[in-house]
Amino acid sequence: MRRPFLAITFALSAGAFAQTAPAVLTGMVVDAATQSPLGDAVVIARSPALPGEQAVVTDSSGAFEMTLLPPGTYSLAVKRDGFETYSPEGLLLKGGKMRVRIAVLPLATPAILAAIAVEFNETMTVPAMISGPTPDYTADAIERGIEGNMQVRCIVTAEGQVRACKVIKGLPFMNAAVVDALEQRKYKPALAQGKAVDVYYTFNIRLKLPSQ
Repeated sequence: MRRPFLAITFALSAGAFAQTAPAVLTGMVVDAATQSPLGDAVVIARSPALPGEQAVVTDSSGAFEMTLLPPGTYSLAVKRDGFETYSPEGLLLKGGKMRVRIAVLPLATPAILAAIAVEFNETMTVPAMISGPTPDYTADAIERGIEGNMQVRCIVTAEGQVRACKVIKGLPFMNAAVVDALEQRKYKPALAQGKAVDVYYTFNIRLKLPSQ
C-alpha cells in the first residue's frame, strides 16, 4: 500500500488590485490522508521580496491568513507535529488576494510501516544506496579496538528511506551509530515485478577501525 500523494491547489480571488499593492495570502492546511483540517500547523512564507519571513499558525479549522506581502515569488514551509514538512516553491503573488489549499502527509509510524512491509526475497531487486553517511566510530569503540561484522534489520520504504531498524548482531559502542547512519541514508527501493515496495531488509555491515 502506498501512502497518499501530496496535493496543493491554488485559487486566485479578488484580483482587481494594482500589481504594486500588497498581497494577501489565505488558505487551509489539511491532512492528505483524510482531508481533515489541521489546526496548529505553522505556515512560513519566504521571498526575495520579503525582508526576513512571515509565519502564521492555522486555527482549529485549518485556516490561515498572511497580509501585507510584497508582490513576488514565494516559497512556503508547512510544519506540524506528526506530519511531513512540505515546502512548495514558485508561488507568484501579485497585488490582491490568493487562496491556497495545502495537503500534507502524515508521518508513517513504525507500526504502519510494519503492517505494509514484505520480506525481501531473491525475486526482488536489491535496495541500492544513493546517498548518506558511513557510521561514525565512537571514541569508546576506537579506544577498545572494536571491529567486526554487524547485521541490522530495517524497513526500506518504497520512497527509499530506511526506518524501524533493529540490531540483530551488534558490536559494543557502535550499535546506535550504525542505526543512526542507516536511517539518514537514501536508497533506490526494492522492486517487485517492477514496482517499488516497502521491504524488510537485513544490512550486513563490516566495521573497520579508522586509520590513525
